[in-house]
Amino acid sequence: MSAPAPAAAAFREIVLGSNSKLWRALARSPRLVQRFRIAIGHRDLPRFEFRREDRVWVFAYSRRQSENSAVLERLQRAAVSEVVYVSSATTIVTRLTRCYRYPRVKQLAEQEARQRLGARILSLGIVYESAAELPGGSNAATALASIEEFMLAPHWPSDDGNAMHLFEIVQQPFASQREARLQRLYDAIQWRVRRYPCALRPLDLLLRSLGIRWYGYVQLSNRLWSSTK
Repeated sequence: MSAPAPAAAAFREIVLGSNSKLWRALARSPRLVQRFRIAIGHRDLPRFEFRREDRVWVFAYSRRQSENSAVLERLQRAAVSEVVYVSSATTIVTRLTRCYRYPRVKQLAEQEARQRLGARILSLGIVYESAAELPGGSNAATALASIEEFMLAPHWPSDDGNAMHLFEIVQQPFASQREARLQRLYDAIQWRVRRYPCALRPLDLLLRSLGIRWYGYVQLSNRLWSSTK
């Protein structure tokens, strides 16, 4: 019989994904750095010595599912106490389509983390420090400060103790009436072809070149979450 998992205060907190953009932003917090003193990257995995009392927060992500699987397999062999897999609100779009790679691969990693490790899933929206950073319209978004507070005192919903949707719908004004009309038109077209939204990739590239950020799976995810929250 395996030993019982340690109490929350006894966990050794490990961040896996020290080079991720999100962790670099979080690491500006002295409180988090004091609590999460060990942050490792993918290259450190082969030689890092995990312990039974470790709680590992997986920020690391690869576009290749095989590489994500290798990370999870390593944690499984290490038999750590708990794994928190940091995922994305955009995985909701896989209910309609699997043409977007990022949400598809994230969802596959979520599922594998649950199956292999009984992992908890922490789903984040668009991460922002200031709401002005968000695209115009309705956004499934997560304040950087909210992630900090959660990591310092994790709490999981009673109805699903293995998953936390740490985001809310945040309304952000458009830069202009023209952009607002363009977004409504794009949204209507995308919804019409929602099973095959990647047909809009040429338009997505044009919007990206114009500095617009509400296209593609972000727009589809925001629409779906706005209708459920």
